[in-house]
Amino acid sequence: MKRASVAETFQAMGRVMQDAQKPHHITAGTSGRLETLSGALGQAVEPGQVMAIIKSASGAAVTATAPHKGIVTAVHASEDDLVNEMTFLFTITDIDPLWGVLDIPERGLAQVKAGQGAEIKTAAYPGKAFKGTIAFISPEIDSVSRTVKARVSIENPGGLLKFGMFIDATVRTGAYFQGIAVPAGAVQNGPAGPFVFVKTGKTEFTPRVVETGREKDGLLEIKKGVKAGESVVVENAYLLKSEMMKSQMGED
Repeated sequence: MKRASVAETFQAMGRVMQDAQKPHHITAGTSGRLETLSGALGQAVEPGQVMAIIKSASGAAVTATAPHKGIVTAVHASEDDLVNEMTFLFTITDIDPLWGVLDIPERGLAQVKAGQGAEIKTAAYPGKAFKGTIAFISPEIDSVSRTVKARVSIENPGGLLKFGMFIDATVRTGAYFQGIAVPAGAVQNGPAGPFVFVKTGKTEFTPRVVETGREKDGLLEIKKGVKAGESVVVENAYLLKSEMMKSQMGED
């Protein structure tokens, strides 16, 4: 068993916010009649994509194009409408990155700071993690829930995350605990408290009571009971415990 340096994290819940995204408005850009309207609500668009064609008073066809990548979140006009230069046709909203808002409990506020990285997960994609960064911590605390809002920028290159989704965030605080750590499955519970099996011979294993600390990413800190360099059973530790209990009860 070796000494380990394990990153400390903080857990928080939140959701993806639409009203925090940056909108881009597409205007007609000329006076005339709206001949063709090719964008639809919820449609994904690319920069330069033709969204509408306006027939000007001179008879020329003028195109209105998307200024930015995103999705259509509002349609403001209909075909055959009379428009001018400033008439809004569509609103396009960024989806990469997306903005999420996390609820940080008051007791954990000191651990969360702008600039920290975060791993974002959602029930819709349980096996996928999205990269995020804490961008802003609100100066105001909710008097009822005793939580503070933290805005997180979330990478969303495939457009998988949607507005309103609930998210779970694991925020990397930048701190580490230094010491001996073992996989959590190596630690068993007994009458005297948590213990591990220490290898004391080629095929001999001795139970050793330990004092545990923090658990992060599947690793459990061991404060007392074993030293660096000693070998402990990781796999099948529960089976060893079962055999030990049978022996103590006089079973075959």
